[in-house]
Amino acid sequence: MATTRDYEPNVVLSNQDYNVVGTRPLRPDGADKVTGRALYGADFAAAGLLSGSVLRSPHAHARIKSIDTSKAEALDGVRAVVTSADFPQGGEGPVVWQRDNVLASDKALYRGHAIAAVAAASPHIAEEAVSLI
Repeated sequence: MATTRDYEPNVVLSNQDYNVVGTRPLRPDGADKVTGRALYGADFAAAGLLSGSVLRSPHAHARIKSIDTSKAEALDGVRAVVTSADFPQGGEGPVVWQRDNVLASDKALYRGHAIAAVAAASPHIAEEAVSLI
């Protein structure tokens, strides 16, 4: 088995000229990006596109007494409101852990744990609906 003592220090293992590392690559989209002409994913809107927002727990290990989504569901432009009650119940082991980790049911496991999610016609409507839950 070879050890580090078998190799000479500062030995060049290849004589190939590497001409990419340490150079400035040409960026064909660079001018468009720095002038604001470049298009990004957020610049496109598709017909029927929905925006989402998630209600998250502000506290770790918080007990959830109830979740009332009726006001959010009644808001014009809201297409769907999802809570843990919408996931299949029952089961045991990893299935239950995954279900409870996606959306909190009885207890928020950590700060920021998702409690409910809203899909709406615009980001503003989705955020307003989340505030009504």
